[in-house]
Amino acid sequence: MIMMLPFLTALIAIGLTMRGERTPTIIAWGITFLIFLAWLQYHMTDTLNISL
Repeated sequence: MIMMLPFLTALIAIGLTMRGERTPTIIAWGITFLIFLAWLQYHMTDTLNISL
């Protein structure tokens, strides 16, 4: 469910772009980028459970 969030915000940004709203589009893309950065940080620092 949470991994759907960046795709939802990207869809909102695309919708705003198609309507021609420049400033809200930039804000929506920024929010999407921050979500991707947060998930990247979480997954890069998470420990792998691969011990036998």
